[in-house]
Amino acid sequence: MMVVAANESAWPSAATVIEQHGDETIQTNGWGVTARSRSGAMFSKSLETSVPSRIDPDKLVFEDPLSDSRYQGAGRHASKHREELAVFCKTGGPYLRAAFMRGQEDFLMDIAEDPEWVRAFVERVTEHITQVGIESIRRFGLQETGIGIYDDVCTMTDPIMGASNYEKLFYPSLCRMVDGYKQAEATTVFHHCDGKVDDLLDMWSSSGITAVHPLEARVCMHPSEVKRRFGKRLAVIGGLDNCNLLPRGDIKEIHAHLDSLLDAAAGGGMVISPHSIGEDISVETMDAVTEYLNEHDSYPAS
Repeated sequence: MMVVAANESAWPSAATVIEQHGDETIQTNGWGVTARSRSGAMFSKSLETSVPSRIDPDKLVFEDPLSDSRYQGAGRHASKHREELAVFCKTGGPYLRAAFMRGQEDFLMDIAEDPEWVRAFVERVTEHITQVGIESIRRFGLQETGIGIYDDVCTMTDPIMGASNYEKLFYPSLCRMVDGYKQAEATTVFHHCDGKVDDLLDMWSSSGITAVHPLEARVCMHPSEVKRRFGKRLAVIGGLDNCNLLPRGDIKEIHAHLDSLLDAAAGGGMVISPHSIGEDISVETMDAVTEYLNEHDSYPAS
């Protein structure tokens, strides 16, 4: 499986490096956000957002979502690897890209103070992203695989904005996005979100989402419960505990965990995988995981 991404940003031509001193860089990205970053650092510091006030969303004019330059790099990767891998494309979702443009803290205040503006703003941003996603499916010829929506809307305990606010302000835009991707004949539309997503699964399934990723083992329901609740309507990509279990390297614990995932995967509808592989997980542990799965995954898909 491989994921390729077109340049979905609002203003790709605005991306530029403003200053560079040693290992520190100040630059503006394609979302119009100016930030300071350091080489090797995990995060950057936002200095200026592209939407510093609650402007009329209809006055936001984005660069052409169908511009060839957005798709060239991702298109080459898709063509190169589609024979040996299941290639998917991706876009962001209704929450994160709007939060990028407005600024995280201000956007959370907007949700509390002016939900009607938030909904209109989210609709405008999502409309642009969806056009890029539809064009990605078409240009890369990924109808038989599909597209992922990457939108981290949850903490380790619940949705960032609360499930009720998510349903009112973001879910309608998600539904239109998924509908657009389905009309573009994407076979699979999966949703990536870190954190505890349990409270949103019903909405995602109802929207037409067909798979979830990564269903983090440390906070989410077990994949077997997802299959019990949703059957074949919602597949799972993930479920393997890369935070609490794999770093310890206890083979007996790992085998027991894998057995529970293999049971959940019986009959298909699941890709057993971790969220990510960090430096705290040894190569030997991952070799043991792969070997065990290859030996025991004997369930026929249906």
